[in-house]
Amino acid sequence: MLYLGIDLHSKSFTVNGFDKTTGEAFFIKKVANEAEAIREAFAAVPSPRAGVLEAGTNALAMYRLLAPYFAELMIVAPNKVWDRRRQTGPKTDRHDALGLALALAKGDLRAIYRPDLTLQEGRSLVRGRLQVTRAITRVVSQLYALIRSYGLLISKKALTQQGRAALAKVTLPGQAATLLEYALARLDLLQTQERALEQQIALQAAADPICQRLMTIPSVGSFTALTLRVEIGDIRRFKSADALINYSGLVPQVFQSNEKVHYGRLTKAGNALLRYVAGVFAQNVIGNRLDTPFKRKYYRACHTHDINEVKVMIARDFLATVHSMWTHETVWEYPRPVVTRTPSSVA
Repeated sequence: MLYLGIDLHSKSFTVNGFDKTTGEAFFIKKVANEAEAIREAFAAVPSPRAGVLEAGTNALAMYRLLAPYFAELMIVAPNKVWDRRRQTGPKTDRHDALGLALALAKGDLRAIYRPDLTLQEGRSLVRGRLQVTRAITRVVSQLYALIRSYGLLISKKALTQQGRAALAKVTLPGQAATLLEYALARLDLLQTQERALEQQIALQAAADPICQRLMTIPSVGSFTALTLRVEIGDIRRFKSADALINYSGLVPQVFQSNEKVHYGRLTKAGNALLRYVAGVFAQNVIGNRLDTPFKRKYYRACHTHDINEVKVMIARDFLATVHSMWTHETVWEYPRPVVTRTPSSVA
């Protein structure tokens, strides 16, 4: 078996490795990230081949191009391979590729989950919508700052109809008026894009049976459901709810020595978007009046725990519920007790 490490960049990649049986080395420098260049580069390389490349912006696209040339090919997380703080040797593309090949031959590497093209498109959709929403927040903050700098205030929120009407009546001097006009135009464009993305998300969530089941949970809409669907991908890769919670980074750091155990801050080492939607769900639970197990947990814990700690508890319970419903293919069921009122007697 030929073990090859692939040091990947945006325009090219370097291959370095060896044959574990014969010890023969193979090195290919700067192959363009194009189908024809890849075909020519591997034409003279013996097979079977096992390869590894690091996760990155274009890792999935390059995996699909390179997979036909390998009997085994995996993508790994860089932080699971390198410890740059302790590395004192040279760092070059050739050394990095060889380091990947050596780790692969030793069996020290674990492949990360590779979403298919449909899941990848779904991830792009929900992440794009979140980026647009955050851009709207930045523009609104800039609007408020600009208006306040001239001693003006608006009583309504800028994203409401009353707020936009109030902004339209604001008069600023000179170039400030032009800046205000530009900011309002950006805001209009971003809101149009956000609505279009929300429509696409709603359509995809409505067509997916898993999203439909998750949307039966109170306070879960199409964005949260589709985010869970595409970021988790295959629920079978999480053997338990604890594994899913750990993947989201909603677990504390643990420092243990002998019989002493100390729990620190959340690791936040995992899927940030899962952690985000679980946190938003917890915030919505606290803010609404729906009678759910999550709300009841808030009432039980809010007197003895910090509000942020309670949010983390609810977020963990939410992900555990998602894991159970998805695994067992069930919908949300919470039998709310029926309260029978006895009519008062009329005097």
